[in-house]
Amino acid sequence: MKFKILVLTFLLMFTSCSIFKTTQTVTENNTVETATNDEVVSDNIYQKFLGDYAIEIKGIPSGDDGSLTMKVSAENDILKAELTGDSVEASSFFIFQTTEVEDNILFIEIFVPEYSVTGFFELYVEGDEVTGYAFDMFEIIGTKTN
Repeated sequence: MKFKILVLTFLLMFTSCSIFKTTQTVTENNTVETATNDEVVSDNIYQKFLGDYAIEIKGIPSGDDGSLTMKVSAENDILKAELTGDSVEASSFFIFQTTEVEDNILFIEIFVPEYSVTGFFELYVEGDEVTGYAFDMFEIIGTKTN
Protein backbone atom coordinates (compact mmCIF):
# COMPACT_ATOMS: atom_id res chain seq x y z
CA MET A 1 0.00 0.00 0.00
CA LYS A 2 2.85 2.40 0.84
CA PHE A 3 4.46 1.64 -2.51
CA LYS A 4 1.26 2.53 -4.41
CA ILE A 5 0.91 5.80 -2.52
CA LEU A 6 4.56 6.64 -3.20
CA VAL A 7 4.22 5.90 -6.93
CA LEU A 8 0.97 7.89 -7.12
CA THR A 9 2.64 10.85 -5.36
CA PHE A 10 5.58 10.88 -7.78
CA LEU A 11 3.27 10.52 -10.76
CA LEU A 12 1.12 13.41 -9.57
CA MET A 13 4.21 15.55 -8.91
CA PHE A 14 5.74 14.95 -12.36
CA THR A 15 2.51 15.54 -14.25
CA SER A 16 1.62 18.71 -12.33
CA CYS A 17 4.93 20.34 -13.24
CA SER A 18 4.21 20.10 -16.94
CA ILE A 19 0.85 21.89 -16.64
CA PHE A 20 2.55 25.28 -16.58
CA LYS A 21 4.84 24.60 -19.54
CA THR A 22 4.06 26.69 -22.63
CA THR A 23 5.21 26.02 -26.15
CA GLN A 24 6.18 28.40 -28.91
CA THR A 25 6.71 27.59 -32.54
CA VAL A 26 9.88 28.58 -34.35
CA THR A 27 8.06 31.11 -36.55
CA GLU A 28 6.53 32.81 -33.51
CA ASN A 29 10.00 33.20 -32.06
CA ASN A 30 11.48 34.81 -35.19
CA THR A 31 8.70 37.22 -36.15
CA VAL A 32 6.01 39.25 -34.50
CA GLU A 33 3.11 40.43 -36.64
CA THR A 34 1.27 43.65 -35.93
CA ALA A 35 -1.63 45.17 -37.83
CA THR A 36 -1.14 48.74 -39.02
CA ASN A 37 -3.78 50.47 -41.15
CA ASP A 38 -5.28 47.21 -42.39
CA GLU A 39 -1.93 45.76 -43.45
CA VAL A 40 0.19 43.20 -41.65
CA VAL A 41 3.79 44.12 -40.94
CA SER A 42 6.37 41.50 -39.96
CA ASP A 43 8.94 42.66 -37.40
CA ASN A 44 12.05 40.54 -37.86
CA ILE A 45 14.14 40.09 -34.68
CA TYR A 46 17.29 40.77 -36.73
CA GLN A 47 16.07 44.21 -37.82
CA LYS A 48 17.62 46.07 -34.88
CA PHE A 49 21.05 44.63 -35.72
CA LEU A 50 21.07 45.50 -39.44
CA GLY A 51 23.03 48.58 -40.46
CA ASP A 52 26.44 50.22 -40.53
CA TYR A 53 28.60 50.17 -37.43
CA ALA A 54 31.47 52.40 -36.36
CA ILE A 55 33.12 50.69 -33.39
CA GLU A 56 36.22 51.23 -31.33
CA ILE A 57 38.02 48.44 -29.48
CA LYS A 58 39.57 49.71 -26.24
CA GLY A 59 42.63 48.34 -24.47
CA ILE A 60 44.43 46.53 -27.28
CA PRO A 61 47.93 45.50 -26.05
CA SER A 62 49.67 47.51 -28.81
CA GLY A 63 48.46 50.64 -27.01
CA ASP A 64 46.26 51.75 -29.90
CA ASP A 65 42.50 51.68 -29.88
CA GLY A 66 41.22 49.79 -32.90
CA SER A 67 38.62 51.65 -34.96
CA LEU A 68 36.53 49.65 -37.42
CA THR A 69 33.58 50.24 -39.69
CA MET A 70 31.44 47.30 -40.72
CA LYS A 71 28.06 46.47 -42.15
CA VAL A 72 25.64 43.82 -40.91
CA SER A 73 23.10 42.68 -43.49
CA ALA A 74 20.67 39.79 -43.90
CA GLU A 75 20.19 37.57 -46.92
CA ASN A 76 17.32 35.06 -46.62
CA ASP A 77 17.33 35.29 -42.79
CA ILE A 78 21.10 34.66 -42.68
CA LEU A 79 23.12 37.44 -41.08
CA LYS A 80 26.38 38.57 -42.67
CA ALA A 81 29.01 40.99 -41.36
CA GLU A 82 31.66 42.62 -43.53
CA LEU A 83 34.25 45.34 -43.08
CA THR A 84 33.66 48.62 -44.91
CA GLY A 85 35.55 51.81 -45.73
CA ASP A 86 39.14 52.07 -44.52
CA SER A 87 38.61 48.96 -42.37
CA VAL A 88 38.71 46.67 -45.43
CA GLU A 89 42.51 46.72 -45.06
CA ALA A 90 42.08 45.03 -41.65
CA SER A 91 40.63 41.97 -43.38
CA SER A 92 44.19 40.69 -43.76
CA PHE A 93 44.50 40.61 -39.94
CA PHE A 94 41.19 38.92 -39.14
CA ILE A 95 38.27 37.32 -40.96
CA PHE A 96 34.57 37.44 -40.05
CA GLN A 97 33.29 33.86 -40.14
CA THR A 98 29.73 33.67 -38.79
CA THR A 99 27.20 36.20 -37.54
CA GLU A 100 24.27 35.27 -35.33
CA VAL A 101 21.89 36.65 -32.72
CA GLU A 102 21.38 34.83 -29.44
CA ASP A 103 19.53 36.19 -26.40
CA ASN A 104 19.30 39.63 -28.07
CA ILE A 105 23.10 39.81 -28.44
CA LEU A 106 24.90 40.02 -31.80
CA PHE A 107 27.79 37.54 -31.99
CA ILE A 108 30.34 37.81 -34.80
CA GLU A 109 32.84 34.96 -34.95
CA ILE A 110 36.34 36.16 -35.90
CA PHE A 111 39.38 34.18 -37.02
CA VAL A 112 42.87 35.68 -36.67
CA PRO A 113 45.10 33.73 -39.12
CA GLU A 114 48.40 35.12 -37.77
CA TYR A 115 47.79 33.51 -34.37
CA SER A 116 45.33 30.77 -35.44
CA VAL A 117 42.86 32.08 -32.87
CA THR A 118 39.08 32.20 -33.10
CA GLY A 119 37.02 34.56 -30.94
CA PHE A 120 33.88 36.65 -30.92
CA PHE A 121 32.67 40.21 -31.03
CA GLU A 122 29.79 40.28 -28.53
CA LEU A 123 27.71 43.37 -29.35
CA TYR A 124 24.81 44.84 -27.37
CA VAL A 125 22.73 47.24 -29.48
CA GLU A 126 20.39 49.71 -27.78
CA GLY A 127 19.03 52.20 -30.30
CA ASP A 128 22.08 53.68 -32.01
CA GLU A 129 24.51 52.89 -29.18
CA VAL A 130 26.71 49.82 -29.38
CA THR A 131 28.66 48.30 -26.49
CA GLY A 132 30.25 44.94 -26.02
CA TYR A 133 33.43 42.91 -25.89
CA ALA A 134 36.00 41.53 -28.30
CA PHE A 135 37.44 38.13 -27.40
CA ASP A 136 35.95 38.58 -23.88
CA MET A 137 38.90 40.84 -23.04
CA PHE A 138 38.59 44.16 -24.82
CA GLU A 139 35.75 46.66 -24.45
CA ILE A 140 33.86 47.77 -27.56
CA ILE A 141 31.99 51.05 -27.86
CA GLY A 142 30.46 52.61 -30.93
CA THR A 143 27.42 53.65 -32.91
CA LYS A 144 25.09 52.09 -35.47
CA THR A 145 23.36 53.79 -38.36
CA ASN A 146 20.72 52.33 -40.61
